[in-house]
Amino acid sequence: MIIKIGTDCSGIEAPIEALKCLCDKYKNINYKHIFSSEINKYAIRCIKQNNNPDILYEDMQKRDINIVPDINLYISGFPCQPYSRANKYKSDVDPRLNLFEYCLKVIINKKPDCFILENVKTLVTLRNGYYFNEILMRLNNNNIYDIHYKVINTKEYGIPQSRDRLYIIGILKSKQINDFSFPSKCKMHDILSYVDIKNNKVDKIKESNIELFKNIPLDSVFIDIGFRKAKYPNSNKWAPCITAQPNMWCVPKNRKASIKEYLKLQGFPETYKKPDNVSEHQLKIRIGNSMTVNVIEKLLENIFSSLNWIN
Repeated sequence: MIIKIGTDCSGIEAPIEALKCLCDKYKNINYKHIFSSEINKYAIRCIKQNNNPDILYEDMQKRDINIVPDINLYISGFPCQPYSRANKYKSDVDPRLNLFEYCLKVIINKKPDCFILENVKTLVTLRNGYYFNEILMRLNNNNIYDIHYKVINTKEYGIPQSRDRLYIIGILKSKQINDFSFPSKCKMHDILSYVDIKNNKVDKIKESNIELFKNIPLDSVFIDIGFRKAKYPNSNKWAPCITAQPNMWCVPKNRKASIKEYLKLQGFPETYKKPDNVSEHQLKIRIGNSMTVNVIEKLLENIFSSLNWIN
């Protein structure tokens, strides 16, 4: 079958990379990339370099939902800033909260067979669950989807990065054949295999970071130098969460983490292309805002099994 996918708040298109992996694994499925939407110019350049959507909406708020094409699969990593613990805006007046409304428009009007919404785990507890419960209520309003949700850490599915994210899954009740369950955890890979050993660039440690390096374990691999009070007791096992502040440091190589390392820690293939007109700094920000490819892949595999799309 041909799976028609649309993504919103598309970033650098981790969902498409995940779908590519599944299509390689299961020969009875293929996909058609119907639309992406992304407002950031650097992310748009990444999409154009690596993907070929039929339509690229630059602002999902300005499109007419009535002429958005039908899709089978919808995925959106709607912005996490409104729900982040670090964000100073905690009220309904934050205009970025409205982006969920545009995701909901797609779900209600296009009725995809399944969808994935991703956000920070803080959404579950923020304002005693007010925002989260409102989202669940809106998604359940027409009682046509089975809704599932779970906070998942990237390191539970192979890649050694401690990255907690909330995933909300919706599957049309009329199309579901088998019960959906979240994928089982799997063994985490050796973090040393994520070091780009051929990159021998050396960066000078700033004086303000010297104390940080004195407090971390001698066998640390990746740390975030933006958190100068952290001790990183497990930094020989997994990397801290990659953020939109590109401060990841590769300790054994005595340098900033490379683009190759950033991409690998987010599950992107080595074939992913860096556009010439996107700086390393900007690309690291985009990677930090991305979903993790391998988590989306495993979620899709179980969703597709419940729909009997793969065999």
